[in-house]
Amino acid sequence: MTTGHTGFDRFAEGLGDLVTGGAILPAWSPDGTALAFLEGTPQNRTGRLVDLRTGENRPLFADVEALREAIREATGQTPPGRGLPFEHIGFAGPRTVSTVVGEIPVLIELDSGAVTRVAAERPLDRYYGLAHSVRLTPQEFLRSMPLVDPVKARELASPDGTMFVSAAGGNILLRSAADNRTAALTTDGTPEREYRFDLVDPQLAALGLATPVCNWSPDGSRLAAYRVDNRGVHRSPQVHNLKREDEVVHRYHAQAGGRLERTALVVLDIYGRAPVWLDLGETTDTYPVHAAWLPSGDQLVVFQLSRDCRRAEVLLADTKTGATRSLFSEESETFLRIHHDVYFGRKIGLFLTPDGTRLLWLSERSGWKHLYRYDFETGTLGPLTEGEWPVDYVHRIDGEYAYFTAHSDQERPYDLHLARVPLAGGPVEELSDQPGVHEMMFAPGGAAFVDTWSTPAEAPRSVLRAPDGSLRCELSAPDTSRLEWTPPQEFTATAADGETELWGTLFFPADFDENGKYPLVEYVYGGPQIAVAPHSFDNSFARTPQALAQLGYVTFVVDGRGTPERSKAFHDVVYRDWAGGLVPDHAAVVEQLKSRHAFLSEVKAGVIGHSWGGYSAFRLAAERPDVYAAAVSSAPGFDPYSSVLYECYLGFPQEEADAYRKAELYPLAGKLAAEFMLVCGTIDHATWSDSIKMSEALIRAGKTHEFVVLPGQMHGYDAVHDGYFWRKVGEFFRTHLTMEA
Repeated sequence: MTTGHTGFDRFAEGLGDLVTGGAILPAWSPDGTALAFLEGTPQNRTGRLVDLRTGENRPLFADVEALREAIREATGQTPPGRGLPFEHIGFAGPRTVSTVVGEIPVLIELDSGAVTRVAAERPLDRYYGLAHSVRLTPQEFLRSMPLVDPVKARELASPDGTMFVSAAGGNILLRSAADNRTAALTTDGTPEREYRFDLVDPQLAALGLATPVCNWSPDGSRLAAYRVDNRGVHRSPQVHNLKREDEVVHRYHAQAGGRLERTALVVLDIYGRAPVWLDLGETTDTYPVHAAWLPSGDQLVVFQLSRDCRRAEVLLADTKTGATRSLFSEESETFLRIHHDVYFGRKIGLFLTPDGTRLLWLSERSGWKHLYRYDFETGTLGPLTEGEWPVDYVHRIDGEYAYFTAHSDQERPYDLHLARVPLAGGPVEELSDQPGVHEMMFAPGGAAFVDTWSTPAEAPRSVLRAPDGSLRCELSAPDTSRLEWTPPQEFTATAADGETELWGTLFFPADFDENGKYPLVEYVYGGPQIAVAPHSFDNSFARTPQALAQLGYVTFVVDGRGTPERSKAFHDVVYRDWAGGLVPDHAAVVEQLKSRHAFLSEVKAGVIGHSWGGYSAFRLAAERPDVYAAAVSSAPGFDPYSSVLYECYLGFPQEEADAYRKAELYPLAGKLAAEFMLVCGTIDHATWSDSIKMSEALIRAGKTHEFVVLPGQMHGYDAVHDGYFWRKVGEFFRTHLTMEA
């Protein structure tokens, strides 16, 4: 039985070092006719070149040894390994690729194999910002975000790449690629009343929680921006203790029912004309979002969501006068959008066709999320897809079709398939059929797309498909020869209502023995904005339970009622009842798993969760001491009154007092019978206060608990503190979940 940290560390960072191939990073040729990609280990890396029209798939370089020799002659360095001595490539021309060998940039001609060393830039030019690479590369800046600390981001380039925008001190800055000089695009901003513009967070995009943003006008002459007024918004303190003198920083953090930042929409002119403020009426307690520029650049589509997420309106704004008119609106008895999607990821479910004549709108009015088409000329809104399955998101629209992902397999509801539907209306065409989670990456011109799919137990593989879904060629299959493990297993269980099917995934120690006995540990989240049970390979939510299993447990993740990606009714279980499906569903799954698997020991289960998962872990342990023996809450969001993030699901505490009282956790401190470990970073202003209050509640209730303090850590932990955290978790579960032979 695996009980040490060696196995944990091997899986904690994912399976990327153990599996090669399968998933590819395509480099698209500028003429839209080919893609290239690399695969294999650093010692034996190879490359492929694929014709998008014919599907011909051949080696990127015919003679790798000759190429390595040409690289040695061009750079004066002997490349390591036996394969291609670089990790990334890009096209510098139709038949030329660029890459970096060590730290030396080179160009390689595909036809001749000739290698040219790119002339090195002078250090002095780089220092003064005059070098080509400095002027034309987006530079880092600290970006202000709602509720969280400023994050590192990179400038946003204009459509022609000649200008870049960033932000500092509450103002938007414009940098010219011509001379690297920066000028203020706004001058009246302050940290309290600041200008912002949208950027896609790479981490949110990777999780499917963000969508491409609407900033620059098509001709690059104007910028769609926001003016955010934080006056009166609650400020949470951070105390930084690690310097010689303590430092206190306050972060704006809107609380449930409290003052929300007021957001105005503005169009800024880079040539110095006066800003144009969009007339949205009273925007207090709303979330307005720039949605899309019409091709002419004279009009902007605007999305506006009410603070309770129950009313959405789509408007058309004149970017010269600021005048607006309503196109359509939708109201619901419950939330219309997932709050995180709009607040952080600008994932608003609204898409403009390339010709600017129609909009596609995601709506759950039928009980399932589907696409609706709005026509600017007729002003009509009608369904484009239908059925008892939900659309996930639209990934491309061309002149004829909308291409999207959907949970269209009713037998496997969390599989994600590729599909398209004619914009003029007509049947949905399925573009994928293999079980698993599919992702699509279209060539810039739309000539073909890469289809990559996987399951929890099956590593990804990639093929090239024509726009109609027909197979053009196989691209890459995975090499799992170095992966020594017991594959995860998807499972189903019945919710506490006795009817609803729940889906989850089980994880095992690498040396799992079906005749052995293993304690069961649940890795829980339970928040209403995302489904977390992994249904693809090496999913970000699979890494923790997979690694935790290597400490000698069988672990599982399940999505109970109240989470998305199913029907609207399935999701609405959370509405005004934060834990209505949480405790009964998750406890029922533990009981069903233990009854059906002889390899699970008789001891009660453990449970661990981070953020809202920390809330869930505590609540499960407090309310079901008959099921859970030990719980770990990491960076826990305990207090429903502490954040605006709860409002879309619970309403406002002034109006829904019972819903908030039911969601509160501190009153449950006296019921806790399980062993409990609380973990939090000292500068996580979102949850540090919650953790302190819970510790106090437990102390007053006479409940012994362990409080692990991570100095100077935010909502996520750096490598050193994360390693310490997991050592503490390992010791905690070893002590309190008795191993049985």
